[in-house]
Amino acid sequence: MITALLLAAAATAAAPVPGSVPGEIKTFKDWYVACDNVWSCEAGTLAEEGGDFTTAMAVRIWRKGGPDAPLRIELTPPQDMATGPARLKIDARPTLAGTQRTSGNTRLDEAQTLGIARTLANGSQAQLILSDGTSVLLSLAGSSAALRYIDAVQQRAGTSGAIIATGPKTDSALPPPAPKLVARAASRLTELPDMKDYPRIITETGCEYRMEGVEDTVHPLGQREGKDMALALIACDSGAYNFGAAVMIAERPMEDPNAAWEFKPAKFDGATGWGGDDQVPQVVNASFSPETGELSEFAKGRGLGDCGVASSYVWDGEMFRLSEKHEMGDCRGVWEWPRVWITDVSVVR
Repeated sequence: MITALLLAAAATAAAPVPGSVPGEIKTFKDWYVACDNVWSCEAGTLAEEGGDFTTAMAVRIWRKGGPDAPLRIELTPPQDMATGPARLKIDARPTLAGTQRTSGNTRLDEAQTLGIARTLANGSQAQLILSDGTSVLLSLAGSSAALRYIDAVQQRAGTSGAIIATGPKTDSALPPPAPKLVARAASRLTELPDMKDYPRIITETGCEYRMEGVEDTVHPLGQREGKDMALALIACDSGAYNFGAAVMIAERPMEDPNAAWEFKPAKFDGATGWGGDDQVPQVVNASFSPETGELSEFAKGRGLGDCGVASSYVWDGEMFRLSEKHEMGDCRGVWEWPRVWITDVSVVR
């Protein structure tokens, strides 16, 4: 199911309007690259096919869209290995050092990062040298294509600001602005629906494989147009590490304890983690914050958690709208899934 989800997301990203849909994840041999809808891009090393994870995310490169935006390069020591400052050596060139951050990663000098990125793309071999002198060989296969992809998305190809596809033109392209969303924080309700009183509603969600002992959760959405409104997350189809919930909206006349709650499927402005077009929307491993109106979900591609999709939605009073999305389709050690969608959210209370 997760594979179908990732393929659907990639197909959606092919729409032509800049900034209107999530960006794509690309894999070029031993490197991944991802850009979001405002042209912020990330590239990095992947684990070897069928090997351990020592090379995964060992080198990561970030760049925002916009004229002459700087690059950021960080070195990440593999887990369970030396955690002091790391260094980078490319071919026979001098070893590159940087400043260790509180995260344990080493950030290289920003004044040199454009040149370092170009050297990586043109190099034949690189090494991550750990603080105890241990050396980890890094593949540069795919690095040039990944960085060239960033140039293309950020419309720097043929400009002096490009990483790979340099040219005489001025680096002047501006990224599209992040879409603006308004989230409605929930006010308290005097009462929330008890899902045990509505077994028919649970049946109508199509949740056939409810795990024994699971509990549904209900959250306030506040009051709108003379109605109390609540969010019901009905525990649904589940697996070893992904737990689905059908999303329903409950309504009744404002503060009328004698009125029955009426339920309807929640509306989303796009696809959620699980559930087809003809089903009640399902979210995976979900959580909800009434204070911000944010509903979050994440679906692992496998139990290790090095691939999958994580999305956040905000309640605008009518539907849930996608506010942020992170994704990684290739299960090769990328624990921090790159961002492919971002919005500018303001909260109304």
